[in-house]
Amino acid sequence: MNPIDISMARFNLQNQKMENLERFSNLNSQKNLREESLRKTASDFEAVFIKQFLETMDSTVRKSELFHGGQAENIFKSMLNDEVAKNIASNPTTSFGLAEQIYQQMKDRI
Repeated sequence: MNPIDISMARFNLQNQKMENLERFSNLNSQKNLREESLRKTASDFEAVFIKQFLETMDSTVRKSELFHGGQAENIFKSMLNDEVAKNIASNPTTSFGLAEQIYQQMKDRI
């Protein structure tokens, strides 16, 4: 066999190995992105659940005349409950654990 042909064969083999490595790397990074997206979605779902929980609790509290109520106060309370729920859901020490359960159930399906 010609030395040039051997060199070309080695070059082609190296090139194929690099392409396979790139494909594997792309598949792995796509899987990581899907897993991150699933974790975020599960956490967002838990936040919605917690917000509903907080709003239900808030509806049982008697309203004070101090702030005079109104639409602005209702909007503020809704936004406050939304942020509190996001903070609770995103922190592993305060989370209800719902997001982790959803993630564990769904991770094999992505």
